[in-house]
Amino acid sequence: MLISRTVARKRIAAGHRPTRRAAWLLVLADAVIIGLLLAALWMPAVTVTYVMHMSLIWTILFLMVVIYVPAQIVLIISTLWAVKSRWEEEDPQ
Repeated sequence: MLISRTVARKRIAAGHRPTRRAAWLLVLADAVIIGLLLAALWMPAVTVTYVMHMSLIWTILFLMVVIYVPAQIVLIISTLWAVKSRWEEEDPQ
């Protein structure tokens, strides 16, 4: 979503179809970037759960909203752009 969307839009506009490796390396780059960002947020998020004395269910829900959901959104959107950049219309006959 971060890198793959930008590069995929440029490739689509230029009419260039990337290789499988070129398209999916961008998704991997997005995964690494979001992983590093969420790793930086991990300890502050856990500290909030300790300070707020959250129960187990609220801790799980909080961490899902702060860590899991953003990661899934970025990876899904990056994957969609990778597939879209590789899509090739077939000529109807």
